[in-house]
Amino acid sequence: MYLKFILSSILVIIVLDWYFFRSFRSIIKNYNKKLRLTITISYWVFTLFTVVFMFFVASYFVDKTAAPKIFRVYVMGLIFMIFISKMIGSLFIFAHDIKSLVLFVKKKLYPKVIPIHPNTITRKDFLKKAGVVAAAIPFGTLFFGMVKTAYDYTIKREKLSINNLPNAFKGLKIVQISDLHVGSFLTDEPLKKAIQLIDDQKPDIIFFTGDLVNDITEEALPFMDTLKKLSAPMGVYSILGNHDYGDYFYQKDDHEGKQHNYNLMKEVHQKLGWKLLLNEHVVLEKDNERLAVLGVENWGAGGRFPKYGDLDLAKNGLLSTDIKLLLSHDPSHWEAKILPEHSDIAATFSGHTHGMQFGIEIPNFKWSPSQYLYNQWAGLYTTNQQHLYVNRGLGFIGYPGRVGILPEITVFELA
Repeated sequence: MYLKFILSSILVIIVLDWYFFRSFRSIIKNYNKKLRLTITISYWVFTLFTVVFMFFVASYFVDKTAAPKIFRVYVMGLIFMIFISKMIGSLFIFAHDIKSLVLFVKKKLYPKVIPIHPNTITRKDFLKKAGVVAAAIPFGTLFFGMVKTAYDYTIKREKLSINNLPNAFKGLKIVQISDLHVGSFLTDEPLKKAIQLIDDQKPDIIFFTGDLVNDITEEALPFMDTLKKLSAPMGVYSILGNHDYGDYFYQKDDHEGKQHNYNLMKEVHQKLGWKLLLNEHVVLEKDNERLAVLGVENWGAGGRFPKYGDLDLAKNGLLSTDIKLLLSHDPSHWEAKILPEHSDIAATFSGHTHGMQFGIEIPNFKWSPSQYLYNQWAGLYTTNQQHLYVNRGLGFIGYPGRVGILPEITVFELA
């Protein structure tokens, strides 16, 4: 899947660079010939480097090995940042081209009516030059998010009111983390910082809601000793996310590779001391009262995400009177299945969206491109006394940073 994506991306990059260069050229046209030549060569050398690098990454998918992490995380991240910046700048070039086309048509239709003023070309050229400036703004913002806020862990606190919650579990403190994506960490120092923050909250129980890795389970192995330090008196409960199955790394028909990844993932969770819930449940008992924690495998409403989750299987054997807390990685599961078919699920804990790692969050207002893909994308949602909480994720993938939507540790108190 990634192989096709990389190869198609190479074509898009070449076309975009050619288109954006028209704007870039308008900036340097008054420079001396030698400087213009140097800048032009540098521009296209970077494009050539990008294409060669993309082929380099693609070869790793063919060989079924992971590319060196510094390349996968930061070089790919830099290419992504430049690509997004050029794409935004190209909007101005497109506006320039539309204006030029309109003027051309008018001149052809009404050659004696539409005068061409000396400053007309200047106004059009301004749009092309503005494209370069417009490209620099998102690049600067994304660069700041990479070097300053990628590991700016934020504690979110929520008081979660559950109908008919047994008295024994009132005041229960739950910490939720999600989307670690440890394949994006070059060292374990950021993870140590996050685990210390979690420990400082003194949780009774910890929920991890999927996406431990980026592509393959082997990414988690260097971080085992650090992740083992994640603990709580009532246990750590975990589920799998869409990235944990190896579906984006192994070919669709490579059942052996995927099975190896799946078996190793289960082994990793076991060695970490986390209870991995694979369409199953556990019942917590205190003072002769019960609280059920359910976990399902990934289930996404979108066609491109796997539907391995089976909530009926996870509920099998529970009492109708049990208060049920569900771990389900993809928040689209809530509207598609949980609300219409499982009114006995009191609260669902999800992740997956990352808030797209980009957006704005200020008191009484939040925005992210993620909201155009998901109805529930960050924070707490309640319908018919059923809750959904979408954690913004602790790690990152694709873009190696965070802008506005910070990495999150959520602390719940049940009431």
